[in-house]
Amino acid sequence: MKRFGFTLIELLVVIAIIAILIGLLLPAVQKVREAASRMKCQNNLKQIAIAVHSFHSSYERFPFGTGVCCTPAGPNWTVSIMPFAEQTNLVNSLNLAVGLNNSANATAVKTIVPMFICPTDPASSSPIMTRFAAHNASPALALWYPASMGPTHMDDCPFCPLGATPSATNYCCQGYNFGTNGGAGYPAGSFAGIFGRTDVTTIRISSVTDGLSGTFLVGETLPGDCTFMGVFSQNFPLSATSIPLNTFETAVDSNWFRTCGFKSKHTGGASFAMGDGSVKFVSTTINYQIYNNLGTRAGGEVASAD
Repeated sequence: MKRFGFTLIELLVVIAIIAILIGLLLPAVQKVREAASRMKCQNNLKQIAIAVHSFHSSYERFPFGTGVCCTPAGPNWTVSIMPFAEQTNLVNSLNLAVGLNNSANATAVKTIVPMFICPTDPASSSPIMTRFAAHNASPALALWYPASMGPTHMDDCPFCPLGATPSATNYCCQGYNFGTNGGAGYPAGSFAGIFGRTDVTTIRISSVTDGLSGTFLVGETLPGDCTFMGVFSQNFPLSATSIPLNTFETAVDSNWFRTCGFKSKHTGGASFAMGDGSVKFVSTTINYQIYNNLGTRAGGEVASAD
């Protein structure tokens, strides 16, 4: 009886065809995964924006970014909005009579809150990170969505074409020292965006005269690139537009003014929640001045993230 079977050449052809098909499918699968991760990150931003606005509805102001630098007792902006995002039990587990970096809060600050984590970043698989131990809770939950200070002076403005001296006419360097202390002709509590590192000044919707739809509220970052960026960090869960979008440099504890900007692992840009709660994807190719104009709450500019 004659037996039939595949020859070696036929097997090799079949294997080659399968390899080609896999090669064609993999990019499509990766695109689907990226689209899903990007959507998840944008949904997180939307949830955060809703919580921020719910806070405003209750207190008639936006939450302050943090208390006055650098280890104050009490909440930061992320903790302040948690009761409006189904995290009341977590807030109640914190001892806010002491700093968030106090040993009394060591367990609570390692609680994972998915709303603050962007799955596109591979580091998100281990979201409990060692933060800047001199000021912040560590180890603790990292933060992928800092609040926006706009073009506020982060102790330096090395990327500004007009120089690093803050002034009202320097579109990418305004305020002083994250808004904490006075200096360079600015009083304490001066910052350009909706948030600052101070409880001296808090912002109301009526103060955002550039329009909520044209002002950044919260954006994406990579906490591995900024050793300060933590959900329970008092110093500082904020970012400034003075650092160009998607600036990638090796982070150390002394170069926060270069590495702690808005950025993401998404292709071509990063997502932002605007002041009106809408979420927009901003391209890395955005004009630097327009990018900073979108950061100011009352700069008098007409800017769009579209």
